[in-house]
Amino acid sequence: MRKAKKRKEPGKIVFAVAIFFLGIILLSGLLSETSLAQDKKMLLRMGAVPSGSGWYFWLSQAASVISRDLPDIEISVRETGGTRENTIRMSKNELELGLTEALVAYEAYRGIGRFQGKPTPNMRLLWTGALGYMHWAVGKDTGIRTFEELEGKLFNPSTIGGGGEYITQKVFELLGFKPKFYRTKLADAAEAYKDGRIVGFSYNGTLPTPVFVEAHAFRPLRLLSLKEEQVKKVNETYPYLVRTVIPANTYKDVPEAVTASVMNFMAANKDIPEDVIYKVVKTYWKNLPEIAKAFSLVAQSKPEDVPKYATAPIHKGALKFYKELGLQIPKNAVPPEAQ
Repeated sequence: MRKAKKRKEPGKIVFAVAIFFLGIILLSGLLSETSLAQDKKMLLRMGAVPSGSGWYFWLSQAASVISRDLPDIEISVRETGGTRENTIRMSKNELELGLTEALVAYEAYRGIGRFQGKPTPNMRLLWTGALGYMHWAVGKDTGIRTFEELEGKLFNPSTIGGGGEYITQKVFELLGFKPKFYRTKLADAAEAYKDGRIVGFSYNGTLPTPVFVEAHAFRPLRLLSLKEEQVKKVNETYPYLVRTVIPANTYKDVPEAVTASVMNFMAANKDIPEDVIYKVVKTYWKNLPEIAKAFSLVAQSKPEDVPKYATAPIHKGALKFYKELGLQIPKNAVPPEAQ
């Protein structure tokens, strides 16, 4: 005889169904909490530079490290055309953060120069990167030793449309230097220099700048040096250009040269909450040794460089951090909302 199948008790069936649905409810709750936590993360879009450059690697590493250490903040790096584009896009609220530099910050905040009539009063500075040194180089074979001797000679003012070209034009006009400008991209200018079509070329770069290393190996160069009274006049007229020295032997057997340099900065919109910027800036400096592994030139930067080179106000949240370090903040670097 067949054994009769044991029927499941109704109570046990009801209990199993209840457990099943309870599990679904709990799982849904956990997923909702996770989604809510993600929604609470603040996204900060950071404008960088063209990818492939050392500056891009630096900013990508900074964004990664800060996002890792601050779970409530996510920084997303966006490739851009550079500092001027970043400044314009921040003013349109298309970016919350962006790489800028002292020249752009100075003009943009005041609505002068390339930003004539279009000021960006909400720009605030956060931290520094590294100095860019103006290189004004000529061939040793030209016999040229001073800027005055450039008059009437073909000379490249830096890559066309770039910051270096803009600086060269301003400095040369101010000091009365009158070469015949050969305008082209940096790579083309370097080639024109190598084959002797021009006496020299310029670029605003870090030390050493690869294009000058290569050009020097092909056709030995000399770096033109500003006189002290000249560099003083430049700084008094354009405060974002500071006196610096390219050390001897930065390029083999080339003597030191006094030049003008411009600092770059990370900037932010002033409307980002003070506590958010405070945490971001504090985390950046705490992790600088790790961040600098992606771009060693920023390893020597330090917090005191921020008020020293600032050409626009510092964000209130960053200001709090620098004051905690005991740094003296010049009046022009204190934002209106902190006065």
